[in-house]
Amino acid sequence: MKLAGARAAAFCAQPDLGLKGALLHGPDGGLLALRRRELVEILTDGDDLRLTRLDPGAAQKDAAEIDAALRAMGFFPGRRVVLIEGARDSLAGPLGQVMAECGPGDAFLVVTAEGLGARSALRRLFEGGRGLVSLGLYPDAPDAAEIAALLAAAGLRAGLTPEAARMLEGAAAGIDRGSLAQLVEKIAVHGLDRETALGTDELEQLLPAAADSELDRLVTAVADGQAAAVGPMIARLTASGAGPVAMLIAAERHFRQLLGLASAGDGIDAALGRLRPPAFGARRSQLAAQARRWGPTRLETASRLLFQADRGLRAPGTRPDRALVERCLIRLAMMAGR
Repeated sequence: MKLAGARAAAFCAQPDLGLKGALLHGPDGGLLALRRRELVEILTDGDDLRLTRLDPGAAQKDAAEIDAALRAMGFFPGRRVVLIEGARDSLAGPLGQVMAECGPGDAFLVVTAEGLGARSALRRLFEGGRGLVSLGLYPDAPDAAEIAALLAAAGLRAGLTPEAARMLEGAAAGIDRGSLAQLVEKIAVHGLDRETALGTDELEQLLPAAADSELDRLVTAVADGQAAAVGPMIARLTASGAGPVAMLIAAERHFRQLLGLASAGDGIDAALGRLRPPAFGARRSQLAAQARRWGPTRLETASRLLFQADRGLRAPGTRPDRALVERCLIRLAMMAGR
């Protein structure tokens, strides 16, 4: 079985206990870790004593080790979970042998892997294997409802004001899921036992302002054609902990927004009025100018280039992710400067 996007995330929150195992794959290690933790906690009811971790290198050399771990009897009631993180396609053979003999009564197998291509042997195993599911998890920007659910799950009972919620939604689009999870926990701790919703002033003090504003400056430089500024900005972002995936997400989101504005049948100004979260002042003027400067045709070309870079990040094997994203963004900036 094959699930992706929102359906894959929903499975992690409410897994089918009749299955034998799940593969979590995608380009964002932080997102994989977040969903893996969620899935394992639900399967084990939060009991770490029902969890067995296997090293992927050792497991691929000895299928018997996987088989023994899956069939072992637990000392405590409830189904056990066997976890293999950082798997590669070389593990598909041993897993295929073992999973063909396992049943729903054995431990549930959870495997995580970054950067698997569409023809990956691991993906084919879990997509077509009986009782198995392949979960494609990709770093789409979370919407307002998902962010509200994350805050509630973290224990923030008072919630955020509408303005603060829009501010957080905008900030969440520029960071990876692992960073978002940490930010949500930070906000929840700050608002512990509060009776009133957190406003924008308080939230602003909790946001990763430096990295977020630097990401904004990066995509603005790209859209404005400042090719010479792109490399140094990426270097600063990398030094502050922002990864190439977060940079690509920010660029994709910005150019999708510009394409929507430039392609609107009722004009750019009317489309700006429908933006959520809304754009005001200098930001609004900047988006309008960029949408007019690029136009629908060049923005479609830019979107294709970003999509190709995204596919490159998801491809299997070792690659220079930062260089791939940097080349793509510099190329876009040079397009804007023509």
